[in-house]
Amino acid sequence: MLARIGPLKRAPGTFAATALVIASMIGTGVFTSLGFQLPDLTSGPQILVLWALGGIIALCGALCYSAVAEALPRSGGEHHFLTELYHPSLGFMAGILSAIVGFAAPTAITAIAFGEYLHKALPSVPVQAAAVVVILLGSAAHAISSRTSARVQLAATGLKLLLILLFLGAVILLPGEGDIRWTPEPATDFAGILQPAFAISLFFVFYSYSGWNAAVYGLEEWDQPERTVRRALIGGTLVVTLLYLALNAAFLRAAPVEALRGEVAVGEISARHLFGDRAAAPISLLFAVGLFASVSAMLWAGPRVLAAIGRSTPALRLLKPRKEAPVVALGLQTALALGFVFATGFRELVTYTQTGLALCTLLTVAGLFRLRDRVNLGRLMLPIVVFLAMTLFVVIRSLAADPVPTLAGLATAVGVAIAGYFLTHRSPS
Repeated sequence: MLARIGPLKRAPGTFAATALVIASMIGTGVFTSLGFQLPDLTSGPQILVLWALGGIIALCGALCYSAVAEALPRSGGEHHFLTELYHPSLGFMAGILSAIVGFAAPTAITAIAFGEYLHKALPSVPVQAAAVVVILLGSAAHAISSRTSARVQLAATGLKLLLILLFLGAVILLPGEGDIRWTPEPATDFAGILQPAFAISLFFVFYSYSGWNAAVYGLEEWDQPERTVRRALIGGTLVVTLLYLALNAAFLRAAPVEALRGEVAVGEISARHLFGDRAAAPISLLFAVGLFASVSAMLWAGPRVLAAIGRSTPALRLLKPRKEAPVVALGLQTALALGFVFATGFRELVTYTQTGLALCTLLTVAGLFRLRDRVNLGRLMLPIVVFLAMTLFVVIRSLAADPVPTLAGLATAVGVAIAGYFLTHRSPS
């Protein structure tokens, strides 16, 4: 029997956990990546194959993580998994990377994106001020209780999905200005998929799908945790994959390639071409509202990692939750996120350490071989091989494309995390 954090009368279940996964995945990535893919990918089929492949990789990861969570059913995600599978130093490294780079910095990035869209709708609102407000509002909501967190996340994610579905419906009903080729040309399309540019684009798609493992960070807080996590990871990943395919097809149908190529705000550009310039302000406001769900998701999942570190690290026991919600850990993530909002170069920090986060998931999935007495490896072998092979491919491609910052960031993160573990676990003199 799992011991849950705090006296919950009714623990959040599958719907709340799935909402967390969906909101964690649908962040800024899908609304920014297409513009960087269009310079090299020249047809609709190539783009859809790219995003479908990302979904397959994420689904393989979700299947593998479900098995790990069933065998090692405690909160904390990779921090707990790598501690149990290998050594506490690797668990500490994963926890630090996840908490700071995987959650705090992306919280700030998404909050700034929220501020940018809100500023376009209401020019009198400064971007950074809006980012600060949305972080503080999300933190206040999640500080109350896990049940309140679930309600907030369900409402925010439901609104985001409604906005996406309304946009997709408008693309079907209204005449778009898209001019990309949709007729399959097998020889041409296959040649494009084999080009190095496809591998580079896959790196951005890989990042866009991150968050498929969000439900494992607060595993002990769910009702019937193992079943809930399995359903949330697999169901959430499938829903997001379908939405990503539909959204990219909608963007390409709504706007011409030249308008999207090399641009970041592909969602706004597509909406402008679909609805006209007069609708720009309300559309930007709707995008901002949708991004709140992503900020909220990271403020829910991230503190669970810090709380797990507090439970396993005596020197950091202040982070251990004393009530239902991990208030101290939430406050620390909020402070870090606010710091990143005003920092310079924090986006580069995220880039430098993406390889480290990918390696944490790779080590977790590889750890299934160490759990062979508790899991059915035969049933999982294909997802394991696909996920390990593709993750290694993405890591190696990242190192080849930009070796100095990637290696520097990874070496710094690993060195500091492992050193921090040994410093906080040293025996008292």
